[in-house]
Amino acid sequence: MTIDVPIRPGAALNDPETYRYVEDEILNKQYNALDRRVGTPELVYNKDSFLNVLANYPWQEYGYKYGRWQREGVFEGTNLDFIPLKWMSWERRYFTVLLTHPANGQPVAEVAGAGLRIDGPAGKLLFAGDPHYAGILNVVTHGRRHMSVVGSPRLAPSEKDRHGPIAGPANKVAQGLVPGRRPQVRLFEPDPAWASRLGPWIADQPKRPPKPGKR
Repeated sequence: MTIDVPIRPGAALNDPETYRYVEDEILNKQYNALDRRVGTPELVYNKDSFLNVLANYPWQEYGYKYGRWQREGVFEGTNLDFIPLKWMSWERRYFTVLLTHPANGQPVAEVAGAGLRIDGPAGKLLFAGDPHYAGILNVVTHGRRHMSVVGSPRLAPSEKDRHGPIAGPANKVAQGLVPGRRPQVRLFEPDPAWASRLGPWIADQPKRPPKPGKR
């Protein structure tokens, strides 16, 4: 397959390396049976999502933070709604990526998706699309370029879905993104109980946070 969509001036596909990557690693990549079974081609490397976003949006550089401390129940399967925060333990969780302004480090938006491959708790990456809705994430991992479809965790109605199968809603939005036009989708507000369990990003606090009441 070859790229056969109109490309806007300044869009990411005008870059020869990006163009070649999409043809080789997205449009013509061969997947094994396991990848096809778990939906990797449709969820992580969806051809329609890649072509639409990269033909319409430029690459933009962002800083990022990956990995966050989160309070979890001591025993697996525990109903966390009835457990005081002081009885929970701080655990490292790698559900979302925080995009930050490259100049001042201020938060821009969180994104999530299937098949994330990110080195370290902080660094620089490229993103094309609308970071508040969906787009394509471009990172260099172990010296190799890697792209994947990501979307806002707020596209899913519950916290359980936000940090898991967000790839489906993200692809649906990515396939219809157009610069200057707001997607006609609902963004859900986080549950305050869930938000109270979230701690600092590991990049900001590498050591486990203290328990409530301790320093």
